[in-house]
Amino acid sequence: RIDESVEALAKAVDDVRASETFKEYLDIQARFHKYSWCNSLLILSQRPDATRVVEFQTWKKLGRHVCKGEHGIMIFAPCPFHKEKTNDSGESETIDGIFFKPVYVFDVLQTDGKVLPNVECPVVDSDASALLNALERVAGKRGIVVKYDATLTGSAFGFATDKGESIVIDDTYSTGRRAKTLCHELAHCALHFGKTDASTALTRNMAELEAESIAYVVCRHFGLDTEVRSSAYIALWQGDGKGLRASMERIAATARAIIDDLEA
Repeated sequence: RIDESVEALAKAVDDVRASETFKEYLDIQARFHKYSWCNSLLILSQRPDATRVVEFQTWKKLGRHVCKGEHGIMIFAPCPFHKEKTNDSGESETIDGIFFKPVYVFDVLQTDGKVLPNVECPVVDSDASALLNALERVAGKRGIVVKYDATLTGSAFGFATDKGESIVIDDTYSTGRRAKTLCHELAHCALHFGKTDASTALTRNMAELEAESIAYVVCRHFGLDTEVRSSAYIALWQGDGKGLRASMERIAATARAIIDDLEA
């Protein structure tokens, strides 16, 4: 059933990506960088609600400007070098290497100007009180503190902090919306925080694809339909059916573990 759910979601994601609106969105999105997992964590630690992040000059080229008083988000930029050096034998040798320097980028919420094309993610407007309560208990048993805050800014409905030891959820939305968000963040905590395996090499886009897919599978298992939102969300993070299927094993294993905990 989990495999069937992932396959249905993969098809829905590809349908979103085939739309004309999404093609216009991709034309602009191509101007934005793909950040490493390390830099993605740096961005999230400084601005958890960040979605579109580029440097000052790129915003100008997109017809937007950084608002006065905004502080940049520090990340590390790779700087490759090539130099000639004379060794102890007096022979010349070439040294290629790379170093990193801090640079500053800005999120779209820190800018103003030309409106960028966007694809809307519908809000899950359902009642899922029982599922939400069960997810809270699962989080507690996993040592994760769940907090509710009505002052979140931007498009974020929630985020995980403190190396995955706590989750903050916007409590101004329906219990269905909160349950889906909490499940999404639990997936991040299980798969992407404090890991030393292949997950450290994931881009932010792939991490979001995995977390949202897991949330979709778990919610669908318990009767909460989030396909319309989840498919658009994954597409917006540049995910597609191929990438979703490539992560099938990780998605299925993590979803299965959350389902087992919920049913227990």
